[in-house]
Order: sequence, then C-alpha cells, then structure tokens
Amino acid sequence: MGRSLPEASFDVVPFARDAWCLAAEGQPPQLGHVPALFSIGNGFVGVRGPGEAAGAPRVYLNGVYERVPIAYHEAAHGFARESDLRLAVADATRPAISLDGQPTGPASGVELDLRRCVRTERVTSGGIEIVIEQFVSMAHDGLVLTRVAFPEAADVTAMALVTPPPGSGGAAGAPPEGAVYDPRVAPVMADSPWVELQVSTAPGSAARTDSLDKSGFLVACAMQEIGRRTIDGRVQVDFVSGYRASRDRGALDNLPEILRAAREQGYDALLAEQADWFAHFWSVSDVAFPGQPNAELAIRYALAELAMAVGRDGKTSIGAKGQTGEGYEGHVFWDADLYVMPVFAFTNPAIARAMLEWRISGLDAARDNARAMGQMRGALYPWRTIGGHECSSFFPAGPAQYHINADIAYALETYLAATGDRSILDGHGAEMLVETARIWLEIGFHDAGRDDGFVINRVTGPDEYSAIVNNNLYTNLMAARHLRLAAREGLAARLIDAAEADRMVRAADAMFLPFDEERQVYAQDDAYFRLAPWPFDETPPQSYPLLLHFHPLAIYRRRVSKQADAVLALALMPEAFVAPMRQRMLETYEATTVHDSTLSASAFATAAAHAGDGARAAHYWRVAALTDLADLFGNTDHGLHMAALAGSWTTLVMGFAGMRVDGDVLCFDPVEIPGLSDYRFTIAFRGAQVDVAVSGRSATVSVRDGRSVRIRVGGEDLASPAQAQPLRAI
Repeated sequence: MGRSLPEASFDVVPFARDAWCLAAEGQPPQLGHVPALFSIGNGFVGVRGPGEAAGAPRVYLNGVYERVPIAYHEAAHGFARESDLRLAVADATRPAISLDGQPTGPASGVELDLRRCVRTERVTSGGIEIVIEQFVSMAHDGLVLTRVAFPEAADVTAMALVTPPPGSGGAAGAPPEGAVYDPRVAPVMADSPWVELQVSTAPGSAARTDSLDKSGFLVACAMQEIGRRTIDGRVQVDFVSGYRASRDRGALDNLPEILRAAREQGYDALLAEQADWFAHFWSVSDVAFPGQPNAELAIRYALAELAMAVGRDGKTSIGAKGQTGEGYEGHVFWDADLYVMPVFAFTNPAIARAMLEWRISGLDAARDNARAMGQMRGALYPWRTIGGHECSSFFPAGPAQYHINADIAYALETYLAATGDRSILDGHGAEMLVETARIWLEIGFHDAGRDDGFVINRVTGPDEYSAIVNNNLYTNLMAARHLRLAAREGLAARLIDAAEADRMVRAADAMFLPFDEERQVYAQDDAYFRLAPWPFDETPPQSYPLLLHFHPLAIYRRRVSKQADAVLALALMPEAFVAPMRQRMLETYEATTVHDSTLSASAFATAAAHAGDGARAAHYWRVAALTDLADLFGNTDHGLHMAALAGSWTTLVMGFAGMRVDGDVLCFDPVEIPGLSDYRFTIAFRGAQVDVAVSGRSATVSVRDGRSVRIRVGGEDLASPAQAQPLRAI
C-alpha cells in the first residue's frame, strides 16, 4: 500500500482568526514557516513576513535572477550549462525602528487581512506597543507602503532605511553538518553576486542601486518618509518604498518620479486603492462555506497568495514558490500552466492571458531547446526556467518531461474555453500550439508491432519516480489532445498545410495507451506493472520523501510513484475513462503513490470526485488546502506551494462541482462531499460573472448583469434568461 498523506481537518487550522484573517501571536511568530506564510506581494515585489533569522525581511522581484554555471564532471551534448537563480534583493521595505535608542525586538504578533491583503505586525517592549502596517500595492507595480504607529509619549524613532542584499543565496544559509541534502532548496553561494553601484541617503530617504554581472539585471530601490501626524495620542509615520528592475539603466530613472507621485497621493489614498482592487477581486472570485469559516479562510488564503505572486505584465509568470521563498531557485515549472493558470482563466482572465503571453514570448528559446535536445523541427519548452532557457541539470526527472508542451497547450485550450478570446491565437498563440505539437511527430512514430499505434518512447511523465519510460499514459493522452488542437487551429491560421494536419490527427487517433489486462486499468507506462513493488512495509516514515534517502536508480527499478500521474490524466480528462474504470484507476494507483510532491493531493482529490468517491476526495482536498497553513510537509519555510494553493480551488470547482466547458456550454455536475453539504463560488465565463451555489448534488446558478450564457446542470440544458434569475436543476 502506498504512503498515506497526513490527515488534515478544518476543525483546527493554525493561525485562523476568522474567515478573513490569519494571525500569529506570542511564540508562533517565531516559527520557521511564518515568514513565508505571511508573505505579501503584487506579482512583481514579494516581501516575506517577520521572523527571518537575519532580521530584515527577504524581498524578491519576479523575473530578476542571476545566471550561474552548472558544474558537471561528465556532461553530455545538450545538457544545460547555466541556470537562473532568483536572489533576494536589497530590502527597502523595513524602516529602522528603535525604542529608547535601541533596535526593537522580534514581532510579538502578526496578522494578514485577506480582504485587502494588508499585513500588520506588533512589536511590544517595556509596555510600549509599536504597530507596523504594510501592503504591496496591487495598483502600482513597484510600490510597498508602510505605516509605523506608536504612543506619542514613547521614545520611538522610525526612519527610512535600505539594507543591502543578503550576502549569499539560500534562504537558510549553509545546511547543518550531517543534514540530508535537499535538491529543492536553493544552493548557497560562497560570494554575493551583487555589485553595489550607488548608495544615497538624505533626511527622510534612502536609496541604492545594485547589479548582477552575469544576467545584467540592475535593481534600484528607495524608501521615503511621506507623512507624519499624531492622532489621539499616537504618532503615525508613513513610508513609501519603490523598486525598479531592468537590464537598461535608463529604465530605472523614473523611480524618483514614482515615489513623488506616491507621496502626493498619500498613504490613505493608496490604501483605499488597495481596498478597491481587492474588493473587485473578491467580488468575482470569492468562495463561501456556510458554517465553516476555516474552510473559507483556507481557500481565500490560497486565492489571495496566488494573486499576490503571479505576474500580470506578460513578462513574468509564477514560480513554484511565487515570491515567498527560495525553494526551487525561483523557477517556473509546468504547474504554472496546469495548476495555476486555470484558476485565473475562470476568475481573472487578464492574468491568465498574461501568463500565456509569457509562455509565447519564450517560443524562440523553446525552439533553441528543441535543437539542443536533437529535434530539428518544433519547439520544446524548458522544464524549469526564469529567463526562458532550460535550467535543469538532471535530465531524467527534468528535460525528459516532454509533457510540458502538452500542459501549455492544455492551458491555452482552457483559456479559450473559459473566455472565448481567440485573439491570443493571432498573437502567436496558434504558432506556439503548432510548434510545440510538432515535437510529438519528431519523437513519436507509428509502430507496426502495435497495429500501427503511435508510440512515444523514452520520456518521463509527471511521476518523477518512473523516469525515461515508454508510452507514459499521461503524456500520450495529453499529446493526442494537443495534436488535435494544433491541427485544427494551425490549419485555420494557415500555419500548416492539410498534409501536416492529417499527420497530427492520424497520430492522435492512433495514440497507443498501455493497458493492464490483469488489473483492468490503463497502465502508467509500458513497464510499470512489470516492476517489483516498492517495499512499503520496510520503509520507515523518516525515509520519506524517497528522493532524499534513495538513489534515483533504486527508485526507478520499483513500482512506486512520487505523485499523481495516471491519476492526473483522470483528473484532467475524466471523459477518457468509463465510470467503473475511474474507481479502479484511483484504487490501483493510490496503492503505489507516496505523494512526495505537493502537486499530488489536489489531483487525487479531483480524480476521486470524478469517480464519485466523495469521502476520498474530501480527504485529499483538505490536505491540498492546508499544505501551507498547517505546514503538513515541513517545508513551507522554503516558500509557499503555489500548485497546492491553486489545486485547492480547482478541486472545489472542477472536481466537487464538476465544472467543465462543453463547446460553448458551461456544465456542472456536482458530487456529494461528506462534511461539505453547501458551498458557493463565483467564476468568470465568456465575459459574464456566474455565481454557483451547490447543495449536495444540486446546483443553483445565477448569471449577473443579464448576460446570456448557456448552462447545463446535471445533464439538463438550461437557457439563461436576460435577467439574472437563479437556475436550478436537481
């Protein structure tokens, strides 16, 4: 039997104050994962919460990285030679605060108000309470606003300060001697790559500019005091901090003007803008679980942190940890496309489009990557990257995961279904579809020994414990979907001719899907069920995750899955499996999966919902939703798990409520979930806002503003009236 995930419950959620507020008081603010948990940001700037060992908070900028060499003793052709490494930048977000001439101590309390995504810290010393309120402006890319408040009678000073970038990479510094090596943690650099270019101070202000030699990035930051007043015996001192980053020195020159405009607008007006931004955000994406405030908090927290981490400019996307930590070196993986993008496609389509535009902008680099991998046509997106080129040094569990091409195509298909916005195809979206689909024709072939079935050999699926396999089920199913979409859209855009479109469709129709006759399930790959099972009974709990304790070959030789793979195919494409097969697939692969990835729980939850197994779905959903809030895997200090946060929402909407798009019809087919009798959520669909209330297996759907939307609930087509009247089906 595979490894069971920890049980998680909404009955007791750490740091839950109410359905809209996260709070830590007393000793909890000193817990290792509090800095990540209380992170705030706006998609460009990310500021971790209080409690860092070095004192000053870690600040990250989306898309800013250094190029570092990858050392091999035995490199081979096509191996990545350099990697992108996201580094903490100078801290211009924390004023210098002192009491009686001494620096203040650590925070005694911190809370995060999700209604506005404003963080409040409290520092108490000698009976004096200093309150630090802070937010990263969603309306202005590079701005962080801070208000320090303290009693008028206290000897407190608060001054503008900019702290240099940390001296080395790695959020926790060098690992303790004898500690288990963890490849998920950013490497420690012996010397800081930052070069100080300019530092300036003046009364009420501080600024500095630093550069990175290899990548060429320059980062300018500054803090200014913008207001000071006394109200009811308490002094308020307001600060604005600004960040600009570019490879062009001239692009930094407008930072003083940005700060001047913020000073003229004032803290209160900027805070009102923040409140307005999130008021709109919640009006189109809120969730509700009557009588379950902790469940509401968990999903709202997920949505808020995703919004604060994702790039909105088309020049960046979202890393596996957002801007909340240095885990995975700040890299963007496939979960940005497959887990996170669908959340925004159905809540904030402009963000989803920006994520896709970032992928499209990397098409030339993906072409280069394909050539390095030996494919003479097409484009292959990198497994992990920031700047666009492959950064993985371990190809069996990295670049061999060709399914990333199909994942990106699936994201584009999801965006088209949710929005109907086909203009993205004209903006090189169709070209990206075609170029990435050509890879399947390059690496696959029709095998006469398998009745001319189209086979794809020597790839790695989502399960990184089964590397370099033949006919990975997930990859083949997603490739077939990708090929059909590319053939249709590529032909329409005149990017391919009829002959190439026919080749794509023929390969999709003939796609080989391995099947295990004994178990009556689709096999994860050709050899999966021919491997000896992993000795679960002989593996102690402290030996998980397996990747930290066993050589990869020891894992590859056994039947064991790191995470959902064939089950992920079931979660995304339930229509490919008949109803009895879904339950067999779920049970078969549950017995071999150890869930050593936080991507796994939400996929199992959604697949269980599609199988009609509400109890199992609820269990996995709670794990996904509480991965970070409860620090279930003990590594939230590396940064929040963006895919788990996103998966908690997609499980609710696409799993429990059974939402999907069939042509132009928005469909719901709810599954009864124990302990979750009633819930509500709002989605965006084809320009309309749709409110959905689920009770058991029934759903009530309301369309705002009289928009005409075709809806199907429980298999019954419902015509949306011009007025926003509830539609109900049982």
